[in-house]
Amino acid sequence: MKRQPMRRPASRRGIAVALGIAVGLVVGSAVAGVPPAVADHGAAATSTGIYRLPYADGTALTVTDWHHDHNVAYDMNAGLGSEVVAAASGWIRAIVDHHGQEPGAGDGRDVQIPPQPQDDALEHACGNNDASSTVWGGNCGWYNNYVWIEHPNGEYSKYSHLGTRTVSANWSEGDWIEAGEIIGLENDIGAASTAGGGPGDRASHLHWEVAVPDTPGAPVTWDALGGFLDDGARVIARICDIPGQELVEGDYVAEPCDHDPPSAVLGGGPFVVDEGDTIAFDASESSDPDGLPLTYRWEPAEFSLAGTTPELTLADDFAGTVTLVVYDRVEALRATAGRQITVRNVPPTVSVVATPADEGAPASVRATVADPGTDTFAAEIDWGDGAPPEPVTIPQLALGVDHVYGDDGSYAVAVTVTDDDGGVGVGSVPLDVWNLTPEVELTLPDVVAFPGGDFSVLEAGGEIEADAVAADEGSDDLAFTWSTGAESIVYNDGALPDPPLSPSGSFPFEASDAVTAGFAEAGVSRLTVAVADDDGGTTDASAGVIATGTADTAFGQGWWMHQFSGTGRPHVDPPVAAGYLGTVAAVSGVFGETYSAGTPAEAADLLAPPHDGWEDRAVAGLLTAWLHFAGGAVSWDAEITVDGVPIAYLDLMEDAEQAIASPTTTDDQLRRLVQDLAAVRHATR
Repeated sequence: MKRQPMRRPASRRGIAVALGIAVGLVVGSAVAGVPPAVADHGAAATSTGIYRLPYADGTALTVTDWHHDHNVAYDMNAGLGSEVVAAASGWIRAIVDHHGQEPGAGDGRDVQIPPQPQDDALEHACGNNDASSTVWGGNCGWYNNYVWIEHPNGEYSKYSHLGTRTVSANWSEGDWIEAGEIIGLENDIGAASTAGGGPGDRASHLHWEVAVPDTPGAPVTWDALGGFLDDGARVIARICDIPGQELVEGDYVAEPCDHDPPSAVLGGGPFVVDEGDTIAFDASESSDPDGLPLTYRWEPAEFSLAGTTPELTLADDFAGTVTLVVYDRVEALRATAGRQITVRNVPPTVSVVATPADEGAPASVRATVADPGTDTFAAEIDWGDGAPPEPVTIPQLALGVDHVYGDDGSYAVAVTVTDDDGGVGVGSVPLDVWNLTPEVELTLPDVVAFPGGDFSVLEAGGEIEADAVAADEGSDDLAFTWSTGAESIVYNDGALPDPPLSPSGSFPFEASDAVTAGFAEAGVSRLTVAVADDDGGTTDASAGVIATGTADTAFGQGWWMHQFSGTGRPHVDPPVAAGYLGTVAAVSGVFGETYSAGTPAEAADLLAPPHDGWEDRAVAGLLTAWLHFAGGAVSWDAEITVDGVPIAYLDLMEDAEQAIASPTTTDDQLRRLVQDLAAVRHATR
């Protein structure tokens, strides 16, 4: 802010000027023939800083009291309106100069200042501002004006009884004031009255003191009304260029301290680093020409640097200046030095782990992000399948993100993380997706459940329509190959062959095919379909087919024995007869397991049992009943009349097989079974 020059009164004659070098040689300055008073402050501490007298250069002043009983506060007088200056450089922390009268052109007491809002507590204490009341030695209408200055070394100085508006006209709280700069004018605002006197009996003077906080590093605080200390202690002020540097009662002339300002040197480095790295500063080459200790302060304050060799580690990029300010112990004169520093952004490091999967099932990617800074991040995953990158959060990456591929292969997955300063980190990893073999279901018409298994049944020379439905978890093309020789391909996209990688095709994929199969010869066959995907996965399914003969007549047991005996001329060609035996072995749960009838000779032996062996006769009857079906004379869904009751052909055959296979079946039961099986020949088609 702009400072206005202030009038300085003429110096008093007959008062010597205090001269000398601070801390070094000291010369006396009291009036000739009058020795200085001897101070006795008991246990009071001495200030760290060295101060000048708080009046403008050349001002003659008298120290009237050093207030031992007030704990080393000083009263000084240079005359009403004398210019009061900062005894050392520092920050103005408090200004109260609204009490008393506005200074005028005459004696400085022309205009009465009305009570201010901040006087509420005083007004209450004085009984609604009753002028006859007295608070702390002054009536309520003339309460104290004061200024507090904080010095870089942690000490504070206070200037009391200043003229109304003489400070706030030029200064504001928080301003930096240099040693020797004018604060305001001496006055008697708030000064104690002489005994029994009124406001006119108060003496113009400056009450000055130096204080330190009770807790080192903490600010001194004071009450709002009078500026009296709350949590600090006054100390003995060291004054430059006077005997012993200690102020006592007597006459003085205010002058600047005889010393030179310090010099600031800022070294260290490096001053261009990555975020998370440390910058070392070195102010140890800074010096004071008078050899005095220095106080160090660093800017910006938010970096919290202190001492002569601080270190700075920033967790975010930065470009700016770090400034060193050094202050001497005399008047806190300062010097500065600055360094341009650059903290570069470091892109994040991305580490990726992939968990493979089958096609059509979720694969997973996890990633960790490391950054020496405190940046925030945006992330995305390129799954390598041609789809747009997927935005994700850092917590999602840490837990794992799933993705489903429709085709097997090795996919190049990239996780890209961008910090809030534009730094980009990329982590890549191959992700393997495995092929799955397709599944197929084969469906045939007229499937019958026989004791020996399930078979589709038709007459020799007939055809059946078979259907196959294939399913693949991926997006593959599916090729059907039938045992009949028929082939077909069903494309995933319905038109064109699948490319080597088709992760975005239709999946899971289902396709179907059908075939017409003919069976010219009687016997047992299997119809098979094989399904292959375009990645080499193959599966198949098959179903049994029985082609029966086309006989219209069911012949007896002897007739069938003749067909297999090998004597004479059979009525059935041997290949056809062998087909019939194959059918019997397929549909029966007895023949081929308990009794072998796989060859004509074995069948002939079973068909010629001994007369008195009921189990053998039941086996012969069962074989004959099955041959009726195999030859085509009796249908699988025929009905047999037994004792006047109709019974399904397959039910009778299953009961007969269970009875023959059971060791508990009696001869009587077997005898009855032979009779029942003989009735099959007369089945109703």
